[in-house]
Order: sequence, then structure tokens, then C-alpha cells
Amino acid sequence: MPVLSRNELTPENILKQIGKIHDENYGNHGIPLISRVFRDVVDLFNGKWPGYQRCDTQYHDLYHTMQTVPPFVEIISGWNRSGASPMISENFFAYGTIAVLLHDTGYIKEIGDDEGTGAKYTLTHVQRSIDFANVYLRQIDLPVAETRHILNIIRCTGVTIDLNVRFRNDEERVVGCALGTADLLGQMSSSDYIDTLPVLFNEFAESYAFEGVRKLHKKGSTLYVDADDLMRSTPTFYEKVALKRFEMMGSMEKYIPYHYGGKKNPYMAAVEKNIKTIRKKWK
Repeated sequence: MPVLSRNELTPENILKQIGKIHDENYGNHGIPLISRVFRDVVDLFNGKWPGYQRCDTQYHDLYHTMQTVPPFVEIISGWNRSGASPMISENFFAYGTIAVLLHDTGYIKEIGDDEGTGAKYTLTHVQRSIDFANVYLRQIDLPVAETRHILNIIRCTGVTIDLNVRFRNDEERVVGCALGTADLLGQMSSSDYIDTLPVLFNEFAESYAFEGVRKLHKKGSTLYVDADDLMRSTPTFYEKVALKRFEMMGSMEKYIPYHYGGKKNPYMAAVEKNIKTIRKKWK
């Protein structure tokens, strides 16, 4: 199966895919909690959540969140089908999927936050997402223990993934690493990934200005000069950062073929195609 296109990555299609893979793994008895969070997150990004503005980031938007879901649920399904241990339970399937849906809520601004766009929070969005998730999950009366699992899973995402998370159990670790992997795979495998890199640079640039370039240089942060610099650097990022992260997270992408019952990984094939194209155009 090829990677879903932008037109196919609609909330309706993604919710159906979650339900389908859930039923294949755990039985046909519905996903009420996931469905509720899914609807709330769509409302949040669309500006229909009390106290929050409509998402105004152009790269890390609802589409990006939808991109992350298919590789995540397919990794979990593949993990279970491979016979790997521990088997991911229905509860942790739900915790992980909810974490995917909430993992970039930190880009969304509150009412009254009128300076710039949510991109200014690029370097702090993971903690902001955790903070939002913590408040939201309590609002819907999710037990504290379950909320803590979800917050820890979210910690496995972002520009600088924290691989020193103190996981509460092996299921939480596997699901967290699956999300960290899917977050990169979903965007880098997209057919419009190359076209959207200048948009991603604009988000980076706004975050540099917000945080302070001098401060970031002192911290040793890698700053891109312009969109072409980001484009030229992407193959190196893939080889030196992304592939190393995949390995450090347990090479979770290798479980996707088990979901399809074969040897192919459509996401890795699409990523490598994008990287090859970039190498040809931006030597």
C-alpha cells in the first residue's frame, strides 16, 4: 500500500483507519475514547475549542498530525503481528493513539496571544503539548495513571527527542518509540515533503527570532540560514539524525512490513525517494 496522499489524509479517513487497525488487533467493539479525543483535537486545530485560537502554523498543522497516525498504528499492528514482546495491549494502543493526536497541540496559541504564529513555540512545543494534554485529559476525567502514560509517550517527539524518558513499563517504552519514529516517518515520506520544506524553514526562522539567535548559538543549536540551506541539509539530517534516532528507538520502522504481511516498508521507500530527489537538485 502506498503512503496516503494529502487528499487522502482527511480526518474522516484517518479515524476509519484507526478503527480498522484497532479491530484487526483487538476485536470489533469500537474506539469511543479515541474517537472523542480525535473529535476534540480536530475542533482544537479548527479554532472551535474554548480559550484557544485556530491553528496558524502552516507546517505543523492538523494535516501533519494526520500524517503521523498511519505509520504509528501500523508500527503497533506490525509489532503485535511479529510476535515481539511485550504485546501492545488495547489500552496502550489507545494511549499511544491519543498521544499522537495531542503531540503537536503545543503549537496552538491561546486567546489573547496575538504576536506572531504558533511557530514561535517550535523549540518549546513538546512541553506545551504535554501541558495542554495534562489539563485536557483531566477535563475528560481520564484517570491520573493513564494520563501519565500518555504524557510520557508525547515526550518521545520533537526537534530534540528525549530518549532519557523514565518509562513506567515496557509497553509505554515501545509505544513512545513508535510515536517518535512515526513523527519523522509521516512527514518525510510525504509526496509533498520537498515542497513543504520552505514552509518548515519559515517556522524555524520565527522560532529563532522568538528565542533569540545569539542565545541559540550559545546553546550550540543548529540554525538554518535560509530555505535552501534547510533543503541542502536534509539528506545529512536523514543520515546523521533521523536514521540514528530510529536505531536508538529500537528500529520500530522495521515492524511496519509485518502489518502488510510482506517485506516492503512504503514509508522508508518514500523517504529514500525524497532524499534522492533532494540530492539531485541541491548538491
